[in-house]
Amino acid sequence: MTQEPLLMAKQARKNHAKIVLITREKTSPLRQISDIVISLPTNEKLLRFGAVNSLFSEMFASSLISPKLNELKEKMEITQELTDYLKIKD
Repeated sequence: MTQEPLLMAKQARKNHAKIVLITREKTSPLRQISDIVISLPTNEKLLRFGAVNSLFSEMFASSLISPKLNELKEKMEITQELTDYLKIKD
């Protein structure tokens, strides 16, 4: 419920990026501009250890995102190689 994530999401939207929101806030302004919303349970305290529902939600969210991580890593490595090639050499 702070401005920083909202500003980042608005910029991401301008860049045509997909926005995945993971929140426990039902009234989050990010819900309106997100492509995917994963709602966390509100029945647990934020700092409670062993929060099973929240842990399960995190695991589920990461399983959705992780298949793309290798693809993203490969693209980042290619971009780094191109950037290194284009740098002015001393």
